Amino acid sequence: MSPTFNVGKSIDEVHDPELMPEDWYPMEIAVEPIQELNKKQKAGGPEADGAGENIVLQLRVVSDIPEHNGRQLTKWLSLPNPSDEGKFTRQGQSQEDWKISVIASWATAFGEEAEGENVDFNIGGKAMVLIIQGLAQDGTTIENKIDFNSLPRAIAEGDVSPFTEEITQTKGEDEIPF
Repeated sequence: MSPTFNVGKSIDEVHDPELMPEDWYPMEIAVEPIQELNKKQKAGGPEADGAGENIVLQLRVVSDIPEHNGRQLTKWLSLPNPSDEGKFTRQGQSQEDWKISVIASWATAFGEEAEGENVDFNIGGKAMVLIIQGLAQDGTTIENKIDFNSLPRAIAEGDVSPFTEEITQTKGEDEIPF
């Protein structure tokens, strides 16, 4: 006969995790950022052609709401690679320049310098990041994600974030509420 284990609470009383509402959240870099091959490169095969490397940021929500505080999300920032040559965005910017400008915007929002060919990201750097709800890779589960199309915003003295009093954000001229 196999052993029975007491888990201390009825399984019927266990609550599923709740999604955070879509909004801007203060986040901090939780783990030393790394540079690694993207998943297509790691997998190899024909899909690896043109794939490159990413800067990987492990970010943690900073909030007074216990259910939100500490949630970790990952942001992959694509580094330019040789397959970007001759490709342009819909706005006419070279693919290489677009990738570099996105990386520089993330570094600057997290309080770092982006000069020359180098950018820094440091554990503890903080910025406001737009978190949305979207399909997980399994194609059926809805999960919180970092919005791919939105750049983070620097945290500055000013308006109190609706999620914590420790971190503040200044509204821009476009008057988007935080």
